[in-house]
Amino acid sequence: MFSVVVNLDNKNDDEIIELLYKIFKNDFVESRTYLSEQIYIDPMSDDIEVTINKEKIFWHVISRKDRGIRRIDKPRACRINWIKPIILNHENSRIKYFYHYEDNHKIRLYLWAFNDNFAVILQKIGTTNSSYVVTSFYIDNQNKRDAFQRKLESYSNKSDNRLENCEWF
Repeated sequence: MFSVVVNLDNKNDDEIIELLYKIFKNDFVESRTYLSEQIYIDPMSDDIEVTINKEKIFWHVISRKDRGIRRIDKPRACRINWIKPIILNHENSRIKYFYHYEDNHKIRLYLWAFNDNFAVILQKIGTTNSSYVVTSFYIDNQNKRDAFQRKLESYSNKSDNRLENCEWF
């Protein structure tokens, strides 16, 4: 289901950004992507402003904050072409999906390609049939993997009352 990672070798940052943006633009800007054929994935939700001529969410799926500055995160960035297939195939056995109540009091949907250590996190936009990609990233350590497993179990066991009737579809 997942294509190979995007080869970012021997490219400078500008070349990497342009290559990755072509993929992002094709998957989310020039074509509409839907979760479960009903929830539109909006690349420019009201919560996201366009920065540096590219959607803010684009920067979140290719970079990681390092001391307050976003820097290209190659393990995350090279999997940009996995985001749409994960969304479209969220019911595949290679993906575990669950809802989690965040510290900012928002409920987010996690799509976790657990064997591939990659996650896509979505947030619904109000009461509309739209959502947006909050972020996606490569899970690069066991602590983060364990945290995902705990969140999955919390949702599966219905141990967090704040998640009662939270499902979007």
